[in-house]
Amino acid sequence: MFLWGDTMKIDLEKLRLGTRQSLEFSFDNPGRDEYLKELGGKYRDNLKVDIQIEKPGKFYLAQGHVTTVLELSCSRCLEKFYYSINAGFHFNLVETRMQEEFAPDEDVIFFDHDEVEIQPFIEQLVFSEIPFAPVCGVECKGLCPQCGTNQNSSQCQCRHKNTDPRWDKLKDLKFGKEVT
Repeated sequence: MFLWGDTMKIDLEKLRLGTRQSLEFSFDNPGRDEYLKELGGKYRDNLKVDIQIEKPGKFYLAQGHVTTVLELSCSRCLEKFYYSINAGFHFNLVETRMQEEFAPDEDVIFFDHDEVEIQPFIEQLVFSEIPFAPVCGVECKGLCPQCGTNQNSSQCQCRHKNTDPRWDKLKDLKFGKEVT
């Protein structure tokens, strides 16, 4: 098993030469927050990646696991909270000259030399694991739509109608048989 420092580079030379059947790598690197900026998020823990690579034929098969903790903003109450990522992955490592053999939607990293940087793929995987509308908890009450008070921490004095105005016209409908 190989441990690397600030980068997530995998050296495939031993597999290419046939001196090893498989290689295992472990990484414990900081994630780059620029992937999470638009969400108002950031890494609270390093990216921990364990990966095994084999070469059964013309290309390399990689499978592994990534864990980390992110700080995100709740889409209901806007408070910061921690969100754990714990995801398995697999992808192919393919020399650029064989690019035509793979569909564009397959998980493939193309490379030209024995050393391959996988951190952008791992960070993209982490980003894809974040829910579309992250919430701090299923019980989150969110913000009052009238005054903006965080309803998790205090009760506002606004009077809330539990009706949606888009449904008001349905109240005028008459049901049953009309007698003429």
